[in-house]
Amino acid sequence: MIGALNLYILRRHLAGLIMALGAALILVLVGDLVELSGERLAVGADPAPILTMAMLHAPSILSETLPFIVLLGSLAAFLRLARSSELVVIRAAGLSVWRILRMPVLCAIVLGALTFSVWNPIAATSLARYEVLDSRHFDGRESLLSLSAEGLWLRQSSPEGQTVINATRASANGEELIGVSIFEFDVDGVLDRRMSARSATLSPGAWQVQRARIWDIDGEGAFAMVRGRDVDAIEVPTDLTSSRILESFADPQALSFWDLSDFIDTLDASGFSSVRHRLYMQTELARPLMFAAMVLIAAGFSMRHVRFGSVGVRVLLCVIVGFGIFFLSDFTQALGAAGTIPVFVAAWVPPVAALLLATSLLLHLEDG
Repeated sequence: MIGALNLYILRRHLAGLIMALGAALILVLVGDLVELSGERLAVGADPAPILTMAMLHAPSILSETLPFIVLLGSLAAFLRLARSSELVVIRAAGLSVWRILRMPVLCAIVLGALTFSVWNPIAATSLARYEVLDSRHFDGRESLLSLSAEGLWLRQSSPEGQTVINATRASANGEELIGVSIFEFDVDGVLDRRMSARSATLSPGAWQVQRARIWDIDGEGAFAMVRGRDVDAIEVPTDLTSSRILESFADPQALSFWDLSDFIDTLDASGFSSVRHRLYMQTELARPLMFAAMVLIAAGFSMRHVRFGSVGVRVLLCVIVGFGIFFLSDFTQALGAAGTIPVFVAAWVPPVAALLLATSLLLHLEDG
């Protein structure tokens, strides 16, 4: 009997979560479509990829709101149980609130683990594809930045062709590259020129390359070694800025959770700060605990029978508490990203605080 009851509560809880996720997905898609249609079509962009872009962007947006979705879905499920007097019957049968919440909490923990192990890679892949389409169809340019075991790679397009830059290391602000190799291609993709240098410094509109060795390429794409020459300084035009470089490497959402550890090592080896990526990884690992806390908070504000009244007030208080937890999470993450507090503390304090708050509320409800 207890097993059947647990499965029934689990089904009702999952139904509430699915309903909340569906409503959030519709809101996200509509909001993204309105933004893309209003702002991007104003510049005369092709409207064809807008729906595809909105669908690709939705998983990454939902990732940020999943704890709140769990809160609202759990709240809706428990309120339905209370409205139908099923909670009263279950409590009258001698089951404590902890026995009732066993399956919903376990479900939340499992969903939290699936979020960073399955949902996160899907959202990262979708976001990466969205950024490519956004750059191609709306920005009018396609500058790609990436890190690999070979170092930093930059690619930028211009009316004259493409330029690919490789560097073994970079400064923390991205304005200086060390161990530089530059490849310039024409509009047909044929290599025009290659240069190697010890360093390159970013200035407005150009890379200032110092002590470069340049090889010109003949019309058939072969190195004209006799034309190789050394120069003290040369400018390579670019549309990149320091902020664009840092933003491109500082967006951990575009990376799968399973790739974060290797990428953090690559960032450290290349000279870039990996604080935001380490913070993001710890925050993802804390998802199961945060989801469990959201379920307990929702239960604390909805387990009373509806005949006691004040349902609207309790729902409002639950939402306010949820927003308070998200504000605490954003605040601690900002401190962690700035290096003010340790990354582990910034990622784990909000879910632990939410869990303690929910436990206190339920203890008061059960024994107070």
